[in-house]
Amino acid sequence: MSDELVYIGSIPDAVSVTDVGLEFRKDIEYDQWLTLMATLQQLSTAFQFAIGDALNYGQKRYGEKYAQAMDATGCAYQSLANWSWVASHVPLDNRVAGLSWTHHRLVAHLGTSEQKNVLESAKSRGISVTEFERELKGEEEEKKPLKQLNIPEGWTVEDANKALEMLSSYSKGLERLAAALDAEDNTTNENEVQRYCAECPYNN
Repeated sequence: MSDELVYIGSIPDAVSVTDVGLEFRKDIEYDQWLTLMATLQQLSTAFQFAIGDALNYGQKRYGEKYAQAMDATGCAYQSLANWSWVASHVPLDNRVAGLSWTHHRLVAHLGTSEQKNVLESAKSRGISVTEFERELKGEEEEKKPLKQLNIPEGWTVEDANKALEMLSSYSKGLERLAAALDAEDNTTNENEVQRYCAECPYNN
């Protein structure tokens, strides 16, 4: 991402960044304004990574603690901890410009070898954080091993499938029976209860 790094120099000299916003000391050209807008958008992500990287450097170099960093930034402990953790788990070379910090947070638990490919794929498809999170969770669900059921001795696979179907029908029957019992019409209750009991697979 060396060709996509954000430099403070990208902000025109006519614009000053203050503690409370931007100050335009004189007019700027349209192209400069477009560059400024792009820079500010990138800085919104760079800000969180920059503090995270600075925290990690300080801890390694000076042994700084979060309490001291909180005094300097005015940020809450949890925010600092999150920025530090993501910065330490997503190396600089894996970060993809144009994606939000939250996109990067979502891949922080992945191996560093696959982070960049996943992020670049997300960028090329222009997917939102919500879609990205849903996609990653879906992949994790697919990777989860299926639970293995032990078939009782003497049973065939067909026997086991029939038993599972019976349990499923029994569960649905209980739900319908509970709904009937909750109904306000007592007459309907008796008829419904009798019908559901007759349908119970254990009575057949």
